[in-house]
Amino acid sequence: MSRTANHELEAGKDQVTFSEIPMSRFLSKRIVLAIAVLLASALMAVYLETRPQIAPGQAPLVDIGDIEALRAQFNRDQGQVRLIILVSPT
Repeated sequence: MSRTANHELEAGKDQVTFSEIPMSRFLSKRIVLAIAVLLASALMAVYLETRPQIAPGQAPLVDIGDIEALRAQFNRDQGQVRLIILVSPT
């Protein structure tokens, strides 16, 4: 609150008009927030447009849900390098 607003409150006025409160701090915080949101949006758009894609000629990754499908795929690729990686979420 400004000095005049304090003086008016002490003099018996219990209402402070909106124009008496300095808005520069409020507006500057709002502007900084808006710039941060715009910057984050721009970075996300650039990331989504330039994220790695599957290379030409490369087969996409396949999610093998059961052990029999894994065994069949493993046996089908006999004579090639095979790598099995088990990843646990815990």
